[in-house]
Amino acid sequence: MNPKEIKKRILSINSVVKTTEAMKMISIVKLRKSKESLLHIKTYSEHIKKLFLDLIETEKKENLEKNKYFISDFSSISEKKKQLFLVFTSNKGLCGGFNSLIFNKINKIIQKKENLYNQDIFFSIGKKGLDFLYKKKYNIYNGNKKFLKNFTYKYEETFLFVKKLISDFLSKKISSIFLMYNHLKNSFLQEVIVEKFLPIPFSILNFSKKSFHNPILEPSKKIILDYIIPKFLNVKLFKTLLESSNSEHTARMISMHKATENASNIKKNLLLNYNKERQTTITKEILEIISGLEALKK
Repeated sequence: MNPKEIKKRILSINSVVKTTEAMKMISIVKLRKSKESLLHIKTYSEHIKKLFLDLIETEKKENLEKNKYFISDFSSISEKKKQLFLVFTSNKGLCGGFNSLIFNKINKIIQKKENLYNQDIFFSIGKKGLDFLYKKKYNIYNGNKKFLKNFTYKYEETFLFVKKLISDFLSKKISSIFLMYNHLKNSFLQEVIVEKFLPIPFSILNFSKKSFHNPILEPSKKIILDYIIPKFLNVKLFKTLLESSNSEHTARMISMHKATENASNIKKNLLLNYNKERQTTITKEILEIISGLEALKK
């Protein structure tokens, strides 16, 4: 490779470094905002969950087993019923293995239940996941399309979508709903979490704990439960959404950081080769001049 070609490659690598560095800084800013939003929703979620559990503690287990939102045993769900997997992916790429971890999990679920393939439904919050589902020709849930098209990560936007999910669950179009998302264990490690959304599992409740209070509820316990449960589910979905967003921005930041480092290393090697080629050219020219002078002397 001649020095001119190497110089062109160095200029090209310079533009790549500037681009990846800019994308890294953008991801850092977005990550900071995402962390702040996640912190607020976690605080709010803890209060809603505490209020929800305090209310449930006053109810008998027998009554809850009859409640439309609960089920005591997951194994009692018939395998022939439809299960919805709500997956959280990104709208854009360049975020390392963030999306591929989710895709691998979906493929494993399909492989394990190959004979029940037509019973599993999927829906992706994120264009990359939706493209994957269409490409693989998996069953896709006919949810709220406006939610996906114009989604801007606002709390109000999840309300209508959760309302649709609850409606389909209560009308028995779907037997159960699971959330599948990337959980950030630390800055360098993510794991895919599959968490039951509906029906609400009894595992979050503690019936052995005795309630020492018996509040007077108005207008009635049933009406309050019917109000607080959708609120609890809405907060849970939104918190999961922000956790996924937090993982995405972290993955993209790390990916762009590594890309910048790799591009810088390539640039160093190119500069080294450029200097070698330039030195070789100069040495060659000096030798030619010396040879010419020697020829003139003779």
